[in-house]
Amino acid sequence: MTGAELYKRLSEPFAAADVEWRVTKTRNSNSEGLAVAFIDSRAIQNRLDDVVGPFFWRTRFIPWHQYIPKPGKYDDPNEAQKAPVSSQLCGLSIYHEERKEWVEKVDGAENTDIEAIKGGISDSFKRAAVLWSVGRYLYEIPAKWTSLDRYRQIAHPAELDSYYAEQLQKLGLASAQPPNTGNAPAGVYAVRSLQPAPVQGYPAAAWVDLVTPAGRAFKVFSLGAKPGLANGVRIQGAKIVRRSGAGGTYYELQDYQPAA
Repeated sequence: MTGAELYKRLSEPFAAADVEWRVTKTRNSNSEGLAVAFIDSRAIQNRLDDVVGPFFWRTRFIPWHQYIPKPGKYDDPNEAQKAPVSSQLCGLSIYHEERKEWVEKVDGAENTDIEAIKGGISDSFKRAAVLWSVGRYLYEIPAKWTSLDRYRQIAHPAELDSYYAEQLQKLGLASAQPPNTGNAPAGVYAVRSLQPAPVQGYPAAAWVDLVTPAGRAFKVFSLGAKPGLANGVRIQGAKIVRRSGAGGTYYELQDYQPAA
């Protein structure tokens, strides 16, 4: 694969199913939120696996610096945080076939407020991926005000899917393949991997990485072990429903049939 081909494939827009939205601020008594599009680490990992293969990319994390946040304009200096905040650099390397060598690009991030170390590592990885053009186009999609429910979650996720598609058109990028959300067998999905994610009352719950009929990566959540759901199998007639939770929006695989 040439450098131009690598860049083209890494920089392809993600399907709407892979794009998540983070509310950065609210207005009108928290009834509206300003939503910003982003992709999570899993989507980036899938993109790298798809483009270069799981054995031809790697990461390393390096301690970067520490700093003590300065109190804000209206903060009490006596109550300001005095513990230093750590940060790390992520080096994301891809094996370049033409040059026969590993090429590394590095970026960093501070630890986050929630799951500090894990969040900081994830953020530095995502920043390094942007240097490889993965998801870089998302910076060109303006944030959008959207309705929130009483829990301050996005009330109408489908509206943001439509907005995302419109912005792709404006940027001159190909429309992402929508997921099959109907009940009829409209296509065959391949199960690429399962990652156990047990929750209370559902010990067999798992995140399932699918490949859509159009060949795109698509992550869904399954509450229980269903017959025949395993690495490498194919399914059809998938009923996939979009959900909203405390961590954002996601898709749930509710039903399917084994494919021949």
